[in-house]
Amino acid sequence: MSDFQINEKHLSQIPALQFLTALGYEYLTPAEALRERQGRMSNVLLENILRTRLKEINRIRYKGGEYLFSEENIQSAIQKIKNIKYDGLQKTNEAVYDLIALGTAMEQTIEGDSKSFNLNYVDWRNPGRNAFHTTVEYSVERSRSTETVRPDIVLFVNGIPFCVIECKSPQIEVDQAVSQSIRNQNDEYIPKLFVYTQLLLALNKNSAMYATTGSAAKFWGVWKEPGLTREDLTTKDTKNTKVKVLKKLVQDSLQYEVDPKTFSIHHSALKANA
Repeated sequence: MSDFQINEKHLSQIPALQFLTALGYEYLTPAEALRERQGRMSNVLLENILRTRLKEINRIRYKGGEYLFSEENIQSAIQKIKNIKYDGLQKTNEAVYDLIALGTAMEQTIEGDSKSFNLNYVDWRNPGRNAFHTTVEYSVERSRSTETVRPDIVLFVNGIPFCVIECKSPQIEVDQAVSQSIRNQNDEYIPKLFVYTQLLLALNKNSAMYATTGSAAKFWGVWKEPGLTREDLTTKDTKNTKVKVLKKLVQDSLQYEVDPKTFSIHHSALKANA
């Protein structure tokens, strides 16, 4: 492995993964993520997780009673978001956004009455009821090819890929990660992944940029932590709440040790008690 690859993995990708785990994302190894995709690299949804969450977060409330959606309707909802017609990257991304933001109407018979009821892909009112996962080296088959592209980190909400992160070593400008992300959205690469994403990130150890799907390079913005200024980061005020929260997250992230060869994670009791 080259020094460049080691730097990228150890100084960018692994720290990001540790931080995400500390934030509460459940980590899936690449092998575990592939199983959730039913073993198919052409499938970008964590379909098993999506099915479980749709059953968990959705209820039909009718005439004072509470009912589950039928297995047929759960499967129809999965197929609707999985097989959405590709109409160019941005138009398809907009159609997916409408689905995950608004849900979809499903007809079901309750107590002899057939009516349409809304089924949601995300519980926006109760965020804690959703499932948040992350994985690395997410191999996706290219369009019209068996070759694969592997985004560095992908974040999922209820099995739907909401965010893709490209990591670079400190010696590499973040602009290169931006270029790589834009390339991967092209029709000949893996647009099938990016029709679902709502946020894209490009980062190295020292800086980060962000955008939405389909954004040209000039529209990527510099990431700034909300409510945190440069003065906050350099202050010696030990009572600064914002800095204390950030430092606590960083400290927590260091409790997760990542094997750079397998990307397996375990919690370090030694560091936790240090």
